[in-house]
Parts: sequence; structure tokens; C-alpha cells
Amino acid sequence: MTETIASGPTTAPEIVELPARQAAVVRIEGPVADMPRMMGEAFDLTTQAITSSGASFAGHPFARYVTVEPQVVAEVGFPFTRTVIPTDLVYICDLPGGRAVKVTHVGPYEGIGAAWHRATAWMAEQGLEQAAPGWEAYLTSPDEPGPPITEIYFPIR
Repeated sequence: MTETIASGPTTAPEIVELPARQAAVVRIEGPVADMPRMMGEAFDLTTQAITSSGASFAGHPFARYVTVEPQVVAEVGFPFTRTVIPTDLVYICDLPGGRAVKVTHVGPYEGIGAAWHRATAWMAEQGLEQAAPGWEAYLTSPDEPGPPITEIYFPIR
């Protein structure tokens, strides 16, 4: 029997300590409506690069956003260990370690913007300064039963 998780509110923001990691990513650029397709293609390309290089996955798939409007610009991929051989589209980037604010959103992707806003408002209330672009880590895939679970991270100074 598969247990499903009911959709719930975004968790309260908290400060966590993250390890520095390398990630294989593809840069996506395009309209918000094309995000599912662009992200799927980026995940496929980075998965191929990691597995064909003999590297190992070291975390959940993620998207680190540079901008969202008027078009989405993001780095999409997976953290890895060992060595990944870059391709024409796949390159290596660093996910910063250190202190970060984390919130977890359980529910449809359409509601994730509220989780981002809650985290940034809390950071402002606490006097915390964002040190690098934030990212979403996808703990479940869209085809799994139950609502999606997404962690959002904001590196802080």
C-alpha cells in the first residue's frame, strides 16, 4: 500500500547548514508556460551526463532561478559526486554551502510562489541578507502519488 501525504501549508522558515556541492546543470530560458518541458529536458540531459561519466547523484533535482519574469532563466540539474564530463549543454556549477533559510512546500507547484514570499518576508523580519540566488529542490516527482514536496533554499550571510 502506498501512503500519500495530504497537501499542507508551507513549513515555517528555518536556518539550516548546507554542505557545498557541485552540480551538473543546464541553463533554461523561456516562457513560464514552457517550464515543465524545459525542466524535463534539462533533467534528462543532466542525468545522462552524470551516469555516462560514472559519477553519482548527491541530492535531489533542483532549479536555481536567476529570473522568473518576463521569462524564466534558471540552472536545472542534480548535485553529484566524483567527476562529470560537461557536454555542449551540461556544465558544472557550485551549490554554496553554509547557512541558508529553508522552507518546505507541500502541495501543487502553483502555490509555491507563496512559499518563496513567506521565506523572503521572514528573512527581512530577521534582518538576514540573501547571499546567492535561491533554489527549489524537488523531493518528489510529478508522477508520484500525493502532492509534490519541494524544499526552497536561500543562502544567507
